[in-house]
Amino acid sequence: MLKRRIIYFLLFCFCTWLALATRSHQSWFPHLVVVYGGDIIWAGMFVFFLRMLFTRTPLWKLAIINYVLGVLDECSQLITAPWFVAIRQTKLGKLMLGVGFVWSDLLCYLMGTLIAWGMAVVIDKYSVPPNRP
Repeated sequence: MLKRRIIYFLLFCFCTWLALATRSHQSWFPHLVVVYGGDIIWAGMFVFFLRMLFTRTPLWKLAIINYVLGVLDECSQLITAPWFVAIRQTKLGKLMLGVGFVWSDLLCYLMGTLIAWGMAVVIDKYSVPPNRP
């Protein structure tokens, strides 16, 4: 179980770096990746984070939870209460909550969730040795 948690932690860290790189080093990536890649990677990153914490929960449940949280996060960008806007204006608030509702982000979150879910299925299958009698 520890080996699997380490794998998911490393994937979480790598995806965090890669998603931030699509924003801060745009010249490294094609335009399509700059526009949509960060959101796709960010959604996948949270699948890995959830799997690292909840190793016994079925992956399909984690994928649904991840997508629902992404949709809720995106919808939270429609909240215009001054205190909420102030949170979004901080560096961490901007990274976690975003700054404006965009319909295409919902598709990006779905794609990122599905890609990470597929990777997690493979990782779970091959990272644990088979039971021996």
